[in-house]
Amino acid sequence: MMSDTKSVNSAASNSTTPPKGNGTPPSEPTGNIVPTSYVGDFMSFLKGILSFTGDLSALTCPSFLLNGISLLEYGAHWNDYPHVLAEITKAKDPEERMRRVARWFVSTLYGSYNKRVAESNSGEKKPFNPILGEQFLASWDDPEFGQTKFICEQVSHHPPVSAFFFENANAGIYGSGHFSQKSKFKGTSMKVVQEGRVTLRMKGTDEIYCLTLPNLNICSILSGKPFLEMSSTTFIRSSKGYTAEFQWYTKPMLYGEYHKFDGKIFKDDAVAYVPNGSSQEAIYTIKGKWVADSRITNVKTGEQEVFFDVSAQPAAEINIKPVEEQSSLESRRVWHKVTEALASGDYDVASREKTAIEEEQRALRKERAEANVEWKPSMFVWVEDADDDEAVKTCYSYLYPAKDSIGTGSWVFKTSPHMKTPSSRTTPSASGTQTPSDAFSTAPSSVV
Repeated sequence: MMSDTKSVNSAASNSTTPPKGNGTPPSEPTGNIVPTSYVGDFMSFLKGILSFTGDLSALTCPSFLLNGISLLEYGAHWNDYPHVLAEITKAKDPEERMRRVARWFVSTLYGSYNKRVAESNSGEKKPFNPILGEQFLASWDDPEFGQTKFICEQVSHHPPVSAFFFENANAGIYGSGHFSQKSKFKGTSMKVVQEGRVTLRMKGTDEIYCLTLPNLNICSILSGKPFLEMSSTTFIRSSKGYTAEFQWYTKPMLYGEYHKFDGKIFKDDAVAYVPNGSSQEAIYTIKGKWVADSRITNVKTGEQEVFFDVSAQPAAEINIKPVEEQSSLESRRVWHKVTEALASGDYDVASREKTAIEEEQRALRKERAEANVEWKPSMFVWVEDADDDEAVKTCYSYLYPAKDSIGTGSWVFKTSPHMKTPSSRTTPSASGTQTPSDAFSTAPSSVV
């Protein structure tokens, strides 16, 4: 086993700390991601995306714009601060639990959308599109709460969808989620709609928490120094009627600051969300920068305190098996030749190795089509909301009018604790009689 300390995408090791002071990293990177000898190729690529009208994920990206990391690894940032996740279970009532769930959500954002640029002071590059069935497995150790485990699998290629599961068994908290991205060029930036959801559960309560995903703006692409801004509104809805609503702000053209947000927590017994509904009186308000610090205010008492501060401590150290110990489907094993070529600056070799992987996948799809064989994920199963728990149906039904990108169902880990009995949702390799930890170790790839 090894601790990852060099991936620009994975959670920071203890030797890497966020910016000090106000905690605000440079908002715009100064380093250009385009090698001098590839400026002509970059301009040709820009002309292509500017004239393209479909989903930009369908375009082939030049190898010099790749960051050497699979998109599956991005999901690991849900666990950058595993103690913040585990501390949710210490709350004594539903209101306090919602406050802690909201704090955990905010803690995941810096690593997901800004850390790579802030630490390198260079533009954001594109991750690899995962192959069908690709897996990424990791864990984090905490002195108080023990181990948090994470697994992500590419469950669909057209459209590309990544499903993930995380669990801290000692704390009794776990969640499943999935995400997919659709992007289009608009003006001088790229607009990315993130489709999917995350459902959080705890063993000590019957409550569930349903989370939506933010949209993204990729700015400064034309200058070769791209970086991400979050946009739109996201929600967290609990089965006890509490809701957290966040508004993510992009920087205005001529004034203002990057990465600001505000939010509120309220209790709403309505069946469906209505903007500024009469019963949405705020219990707490939240303001700040998601790349730095934020503060929460108790509306009734006026008491204010730090909500989350990125600079207060480094993210937890992530544990990932060495490439040579990974299975043939694990991300770093799948892409290691491409990653090595990118690291050495040999973009021609990187392109050839990437093309070889893609051609192999096309051949496998053709074989399955000719044999009339349907591919199915190893560790996740699709569950429509109509067939799920009543609490899940109620929460997502409330959110759907405000955020239809959540869809109408969830990709769920087959041996998630709430999947209690063997059914059509399970497979022989991960039966419903196993514990979640057993399922990790008996899956086609073993988590650390």
